[in-house]
Amino acid sequence: MPFSHPIEVRFSDLDAMGHVNNAVVVSFMEQARFQWWRSFLGGRKFQEEGFLIARAEVDYRMPILLGDDVRVELHCSKVGNSSFELSYRITKGLGGELFAEGKTVQVMLDFGTNRPVPLLPSTREWLEAQA
Repeated sequence: MPFSHPIEVRFSDLDAMGHVNNAVVVSFMEQARFQWWRSFLGGRKFQEEGFLIARAEVDYRMPILLGDDVRVELHCSKVGNSSFELSYRITKGLGGELFAEGKTVQVMLDFGTNRPVPLLPSTREWLEAQA
């Protein structure tokens, strides 16, 4: 089963049309991604083994409204040399109607040099197990 994270829709997430703003959906993906990666880091600082987002894409299927039970499911869909791709499903409840689907590409980074670095073997193994 993919990693799943609940999201509480706030009034401030809404746009003039009364549904969650498109840009906020990207932040919902970020919240889930942060909790997922935090489980991997196990208390280590993000700067010890962190990444930058190189690409984000979202396909919106249905508006999210205030009071909706929102879940973000994610799994690792591709592992490269210094990057990996995550796929997301934003649903009504666990596995319910589809609000949106998305993908992000993360590039591992040496925060001291601000340059990409290869995935560590242990990280690659963990990511592949998340598929």
